[in-house]
Amino acid sequence: MKIRTARDIGIMIKEARTRRGLSQAALARKINTTQTWVSWIENGKSSAEIGNVLLALTTLGVEMDFQIPTAPRSADHDDGHHHDADDRHADDQDDDIPYKL
Repeated sequence: MKIRTARDIGIMIKEARTRRGLSQAALARKINTTQTWVSWIENGKSSAEIGNVLLALTTLGVEMDFQIPTAPRSADHDDGHHHDADDRHADDQDDDIPYKL
């Protein structure tokens, strides 16, 4: 599943939770939060703390394998300087990033 939005993560958490036969309240107890928080996440709340989201995912047994693609080499980008991930341009495509969940 490709993850592009907070809603995508919410859908994934809900699917993993229901496959395990857990209610929102049961998941909340396992990760020391509230049923309301689980509901917010499953509905795509974008301001959730990443640590809590990762805890929910790992508690549900979701495997995450993020890979950073190698930068394409072209004549206009080959200036001999190192470019960090933060140097990406707005028109760069993220379609090739595989997500294993």
